[in-house]
Amino acid sequence: MINHVSFAPTNYLGPVISAHYDHVEVLANLHAQPDTQGLTRGSFVVMVRHTNPGTPFQEALQAPREEDISRAEFIVLRLRDVKSLLELSEHHLRHCNRLVAATPGCDALSLSVLSFEVLGTLLLDAAGANGFRFSGDAGRLGHASRYCAFMPCQLMLAIILNGTVPRGQRINLGVLRESETNAYTQQPQPIYLSMGDVRGKRTAMFGKTRLGKSNVVKLLVQGMLDITAHDSSVGQLIFDVNGEYANDNPQDGGSIASSYRDRCLVYFLTDRGGNADGKLLRFNFFEQTDKAFEIMRELLPESTVATDYVRTLLNCRLPELVRDPRMSEDMALRVLRKVMLFWTILHEAGFDHDEVRLVQILNHMGFKTLFNPCFSQALRLAAYQAINAQPAPAAPKSFLEMCAEMRVIAKFALSYGNDPSLTRNGVFLFELDEMIMARFLTPNTSDGPFVLRPCMPFHAPIADGFIDEILQALHVGKTVIVDLGGANEKIIRYFAKTLSVAVFHAQEQKFVNNALNDRYVQIYFEEAHMIFPSSASNVIDVYSRFAKEGAKFHIGIVYSTQSPSTVNEDLLAQTENFFIGHLSSDREAARLASVQLAFKGCEEDIMRMRTPGLMRMLAYSNRYLIPVQAGRYNGQTRFVDAP
Repeated sequence: MINHVSFAPTNYLGPVISAHYDHVEVLANLHAQPDTQGLTRGSFVVMVRHTNPGTPFQEALQAPREEDISRAEFIVLRLRDVKSLLELSEHHLRHCNRLVAATPGCDALSLSVLSFEVLGTLLLDAAGANGFRFSGDAGRLGHASRYCAFMPCQLMLAIILNGTVPRGQRINLGVLRESETNAYTQQPQPIYLSMGDVRGKRTAMFGKTRLGKSNVVKLLVQGMLDITAHDSSVGQLIFDVNGEYANDNPQDGGSIASSYRDRCLVYFLTDRGGNADGKLLRFNFFEQTDKAFEIMRELLPESTVATDYVRTLLNCRLPELVRDPRMSEDMALRVLRKVMLFWTILHEAGFDHDEVRLVQILNHMGFKTLFNPCFSQALRLAAYQAINAQPAPAAPKSFLEMCAEMRVIAKFALSYGNDPSLTRNGVFLFELDEMIMARFLTPNTSDGPFVLRPCMPFHAPIADGFIDEILQALHVGKTVIVDLGGANEKIIRYFAKTLSVAVFHAQEQKFVNNALNDRYVQIYFEEAHMIFPSSASNVIDVYSRFAKEGAKFHIGIVYSTQSPSTVNEDLLAQTENFFIGHLSSDREAARLASVQLAFKGCEEDIMRMRTPGLMRMLAYSNRYLIPVQAGRYNGQTRFVDAP
């Protein structure tokens, strides 16, 4: 390939007059060669040396002979500025005048000095991707007279942009766009991205809203689906804060869920009625008893949780709805009564129940009496007489009868705590948590179980464990979209944290058991500032572990937000891939440059350009920024290496 690279005179820029390890200056006549007039700030240029390391190029401004140009390595430059000869030092000015004098018909007034940033060196290496390897420095630098600069031909430009991107998992992300003008459409140069750079790694998307971040995320999700179509080796979990991945919107080119319906599983927080295959994201508090109070603490408004009345309830511990075979019949019944007291609270608050499911559970647990709490007859007689002024009815047989009995016994225990029927073998019948729950069930004030009603939209009496369902779907390579559209930040943080912890533990367990088997999970966080805050002291453990240990457990993350300053610095420092759109403040651009050296010197361009879809990409296989006009997602595959 490299032998076909052309260093034609029409692409010649000029001799290097000043060479340093981080920057060089080139004397160029931009009017002499029409092909050199396509330079913009940020344009890529190659610096080449003479085939004989000790031999300088001719002392003139004409293009050298191609046979004198070494093809073993190329120093990649990026244009930063243009200045006149009058800004040169006296020494460099004398040198330029000698070059002008040696060049027939050359006018010094037509010359410019181009200042370039040294990005590194492209080396021929049979072991590298496509036969190339990139070095982040200029290597052993010779005297400036041994170098000259060329605008890259189309083949050379393709090598600069895609030469180090491994084949096999590439997608066509878009085309090179070095400025906001439409010049990029004249000779479109495709930009490839290896999905292997994204899988299992950390990827950041920054930029103002409606400038194309979500579109690029869709391209990444689509690319991962396309490259794993044959083996389903990557499961994807998308926290869809705005509903744009789960629901079609013509403005955004369609949704992932509709384009890949057979490989996607969608969970909705709110029933939108637009996806017949979707599932509602719901808990079943009647069955998830051991986690119920923990979940409610996250779902309830903070002002409600802060009240003593609710806080003491949520601090209670409920048993799992599973019978321990080592328990005696009497102890198992006591544990079940605690659950029944909780069920009564839920019923009083207005939570729907499925009696058939509960009967099946109780039968499976081996309880023959089902909804009968089996209080002693003495206690029942005393309680019903004291509370309802009537004899005790027959033992409860249904859910509603059980709730009625639990209310009576709870009131009696609170009002007549010294009654001997409440003790057995000298031990009080109810423990402290049960008394707290009894007081919550039958309050003296206007408060009552209804304060739990904000949790009702997240409850369904027929819901199964969605966490286990999602983990299984990820294991078999499904893309799971969790539509959190319309939810407040607290709800978004709760579901993101809960599922993230579950994924981390599942992958960690596979790692411990040596069962990862080249399978990955990729997680996408939209509006990441809502989920993991910037302050290091407030970082939620699981996200910090994603940043530092995710690669080991085959977990990759893609996080998207408007500003780098809203993301924790540790996470930024561990991020391998960046896609940067328009940032409006120098503080944000400086923050980006402070954690990733590749952005230093590009801050002004990032702040000036605000074309939708125009991103500066830094990928794992590319050691320098590439400005790319991302293609618009439309559901059509962009897989380059498809068999």
